[in-house]
Amino acid sequence: MLKRVFCLFIFSLFMLLSIGQPWAGASEIFDLMNIEQGIVGISHQLENKKTKVMIQKNNTTYYYNINADKDVFPLQMGSGAYQLAFLEQVEGNKYEIKSSASIQVKLKDDKIPFLQSASPVYWYKDSEVVKMAVKLSEKMDTDEKKAYAIYDYITKNIKYDKDKITSLETDYIPMVDEILSSGEGICFDYAALYTAMLRSINIPTKLVKGYKNDIDTYHAWNEVYLQKQGWVTIDTTYDAVMLENGTSSKFIKDIGDYRKEKEY
Repeated sequence: MLKRVFCLFIFSLFMLLSIGQPWAGASEIFDLMNIEQGIVGISHQLENKKTKVMIQKNNTTYYYNINADKDVFPLQMGSGAYQLAFLEQVEGNKYEIKSSASIQVKLKDDKIPFLQSASPVYWYKDSEVVKMAVKLSEKMDTDEKKAYAIYDYITKNIKYDKDKITSLETDYIPMVDEILSSGEGICFDYAALYTAMLRSINIPTKLVKGYKNDIDTYHAWNEVYLQKQGWVTIDTTYDAVMLENGTSSKFIKDIGDYRKEKEY
């Protein structure tokens, strides 16, 4: 019997309130210096009120919690016109728009956002995950071999934590160095760790959320760009659990077994 993998479903329902006046202060809030790299910055002094950023392109909208005075968010929907909004909590799940901006994004390559450190996957040059990624991949001569070496390490050394899901807040963001150090996590942690490690060695990687056909809860996995194959689906959580149960799995998954809802 296949062991079910329980994962974190991060979803916040909230109402946006128009305040009946022009949105202002966009230049003070949004840092647009790196939009050609597929990221937008937010600069705002955190106070007692919760804040969020909305990033919208066409009919697709992403909301993110702002967790630091300066934070970074992906422009993962490719080149084109984006709407940005800075939201501040009024009460409970009600937020009002305090600032907004319309921007045009032109990327040299639509894979660029998937090489960056940005919510919900943060990594830094001196991160332990970066050092480990370099160590594991330094003797490999192709991106596929590098991706497999890091996959092999994660599936053999990170254990699924069945109890963690019950104690997490809905705005949980993985700290990838902590996941690497503790050696355990949930599907969001596995996917964030793999994303950070591969991006740090210049392999475009997506963190994906949605559903797998034989898992009855919300799930997270990865898509990795390999030079000769394009985007492929890899699921370190699933394979780590299968390995723990004595069953081997294919490195690259059948995309038909997954239903994507969000990608970062």
